[in-house]
Amino acid sequence: MNKEEETKKVAYFIWENEGRPRGKDVEHYFKAEHIIAEREATQIAQLPREPQASKAPTVPTRRGTRKRKSG
Repeated sequence: MNKEEETKKVAYFIWENEGRPRGKDVEHYFKAEHIIAEREATQIAQLPREPQASKAPTVPTRRGTRKRKSG
């Protein structure tokens, strides 16, 4: 299902839940877009994240720099 079809289905659901009022189709459509955007943002926030690179400080040496051992 593409995003437009999903938005229309959610808007229709909102319209039915509000008692099928006339003249609120645009309001329901924007509400549906907002609901879908929030759901997508939540799904993205829950994705596993890649581990970050070590932040160990570097120590100057005669040949350049090396990472300091932590611990």
